[in-house]
Amino acid sequence: MNKTFTLCLVSLFLSSTLSGCLSDGFTNNKNETSINSPNWTKSDFWEYSVKTSNLEVSTTMVVAIDNDATDYYIGAGSLEDAKRHAILNHNPALGRVQMSDYSVYENNQPQKIIDFPLETSKSWSFSLYNEDEFIASVIEIKNGLAEISAVSNTGARINYIFSQEARWFSYFEFNNENGETVLSMELANFGTGFTGNSYFCRGGDLYDEEFEGPDLEVYDTVYVNEGHERYGNWNYILYFIESNTGGSGSGELTLKDHLGTELLFETFSPGVTKSEMGSVEGNSGNWTFEIGLSGDSYVRMRIAGAIQYTYAV
Repeated sequence: MNKTFTLCLVSLFLSSTLSGCLSDGFTNNKNETSINSPNWTKSDFWEYSVKTSNLEVSTTMVVAIDNDATDYYIGAGSLEDAKRHAILNHNPALGRVQMSDYSVYENNQPQKIIDFPLETSKSWSFSLYNEDEFIASVIEIKNGLAEISAVSNTGARINYIFSQEARWFSYFEFNNENGETVLSMELANFGTGFTGNSYFCRGGDLYDEEFEGPDLEVYDTVYVNEGHERYGNWNYILYFIESNTGGSGSGELTLKDHLGTELLFETFSPGVTKSEMGSVEGNSGNWTFEIGLSGDSYVRMRIAGAIQYTYAV
């Protein structure tokens, strides 16, 4: 994904306790000193309870939908989750996972968030969430669970637990450099034999800006609808709006295509906090974005193109 966080982890990253050396399904044979890499097959699934900043707790399902010579392909159990990942890119398990070492992809580069075999005190490094480097360490292995903590040089932290039985994460939490929890995911269910449709939305060309009152007028151009550099035209444009207006706050937001067609219009009323995801259609090369705020008001606007893939599992 261009200019976004990374692939997924859920849906994130998003939506996201695996068993070592599995060749014939799940096992209760847990090695207390190390955990080896698992095997995944099409229709394996993991269901998570997910909490992101400014969003209520939701449930997301991650599904192994296919594989090729090098990668597992991981989709979301619902189209809504796939869209959320494309615009927020918080779930590190969506998209592709490298078969050789279970690396996830950040800006098309594999990142080793798990370094098998997992052993107590083992350390390694990876990049994720636009942080140049996390240093990860295995804190403890007990009852088939490997507790891992990764810290970046900015102070951002990821705490996660790999489950030998579930063959992926049973817990995942990302905190930014200010100590704020951006994403937390807790495993609710897992298994194999998922049937139905699974989805992945490839996002790119992300516009991500924050705006604050009391007196603000902004006119900007968003070059988001030129298509993916490798995969062609977007199917639609996604947006995600977070806003918080105090008793004195108010405002308006407009998104138009280059012909002046109004595709999105939002108002911000006093005393209202909200987060909203949606999509708009359009085929122009550039868009105009306007926002006006007064009083105690805050708005964060994210816009991304998306290519939708649907897989029958």
